[in-house]
Amino acid sequence: MSASLLGHQRLVQSKGAHARLLGSARTARPHAQRRVLRAYAGSASPEQRVQELGLVLDGRLPTNPQGVYHPVVLVGSLAHVSGQIPRLPDGSLMTGIAGDSASEEQAAQAAYEVGVTMLATLKNELGSLDRVKRIVKVNGYVACTPDFERQPAVMNALSNLFIDVFGPAGKSARSAVGVAALPLGITVEAEAIVEVDLE
Repeated sequence: MSASLLGHQRLVQSKGAHARLLGSARTARPHAQRRVLRAYAGSASPEQRVQELGLVLDGRLPTNPQGVYHPVVLVGSLAHVSGQIPRLPDGSLMTGIAGDSASEEQAAQAAYEVGVTMLATLKNELGSLDRVKRIVKVNGYVACTPDFERQPAVMNALSNLFIDVFGPAGKSARSAVGVAALPLGITVEAEAIVEVDLE
């Protein structure tokens, strides 16, 4: 077989694999879909990536907070983000206990929604997600049964979302902890420290 024919065959195979990858992305669940699409983020800014990924930030912020706190406290170039919850655009919450009333997949989806809520909170505070320089640390809490041991896998959905949006700067230090219960019966809560550029 000639070199040109071999090259054409490799190109066809490559295009076929690319099509299969995109096809799997279209049918995957949201947090799994983002992992497939990450390779195609290119050099887009965080704000552009939010648009490309179709993330809906509206409706995520609480209208009647249950506690006395600031959503974000800025100290120098660090933004300390209070615990975020899995609030959907319609204002509803994802609730349940992983290993009991919520499956691992449902808990991972809740972690993903927590990540989107945190993006909405950061944008509301900073004006633009393009001001985020890197995600420094994330503490994740998963409401679960005593024998549930997949907290890291659950929190990967949030971590992968941040990598999708911020690229390598979205990969942070992290803790993933199981707890008996969380406020309002939610499945996942997360807080973060974020380096920002306010100039």
